[in-house]
Amino acid sequence: MSSERMFQAPEISRYRVGEFAVTALSDGSLDASLDLLDGIDQDEALSLLGAADTSPSPHMNINAFVIEAGARTILIDDGAGNLNGWGGRLIPALITAGYDPRQIDTILLTHGHSDHVGGLAGPLATKHFRNVEKFFLHQVELNFCRNEERRDAAPVAHQRLFDVARNVLAAYQQQITLFEDGDVLLPGITAVHLPGHSGYLLESENDSLLIWGDVLHLPHIQVARPDVTFAFDHNPGLAAKTRRKILTELSGNNRYVTGVHFNAPVRAKIESYKDAFRLTYDL
Repeated sequence: MSSERMFQAPEISRYRVGEFAVTALSDGSLDASLDLLDGIDQDEALSLLGAADTSPSPHMNINAFVIEAGARTILIDDGAGNLNGWGGRLIPALITAGYDPRQIDTILLTHGHSDHVGGLAGPLATKHFRNVEKFFLHQVELNFCRNEERRDAAPVAHQRLFDVARNVLAAYQQQITLFEDGDVLLPGITAVHLPGHSGYLLESENDSLLIWGDVLHLPHIQVARPDVTFAFDHNPGLAAKTRRKILTELSGNNRYVTGVHFNAPVRAKIESYKDAFRLTYDL
């Protein structure tokens, strides 16, 4: 069965990937100054946004994904939960899409940045999804979030981001299930190694979809210029190298891909274009 779009509405995109039902939900967005980009001047960045017929005022979309997989209802990332005024619209989007937050029984986390975990828990490690049975997290990410030396060495503003992630880990500590690269987490769902975060490959009935976290922060700019890095890249050189490698692979296999910071309608294919790439969204 091909990846067939089932329903399209603002804030919500629904697709099938074989036996999986995939719902992409918007948590909102956050302002992203072009000053956060390195390796491109503002005029070129604005030109790329204009060529993509998108807003010249740069912002990062924040998406999360619900996967219906047999008896499981899976959530991939959770948005920012209104932390610092970012996002905060996921729960209304869930309800609009017909889901009760109590249905979520499995969480797949790409990584612990606050725009991916901010809505998972309240103060004092209070779960927002109280019926979660499995909380999948890469071992490296757990180690990173709990690393005291990294936290103490970070700027004060970034230390709070460590604390947000740690609060989430404390909330779901009994449900955390660690994995390594390439592990099959659930039937048809495989962990994909992406330095700095995880991706999840859904495969069913000769169809597939790769869902990632931060390979692209501003897709229209970074697909055309894979060398452009973002202020939150812990290793900018590795991030740029990894981005080009992954985009090259995707341009050759015709696989659908989506990510937490993709523009609506969220799902796309990567095509080679000149010496870089371009996105073809599934309209």
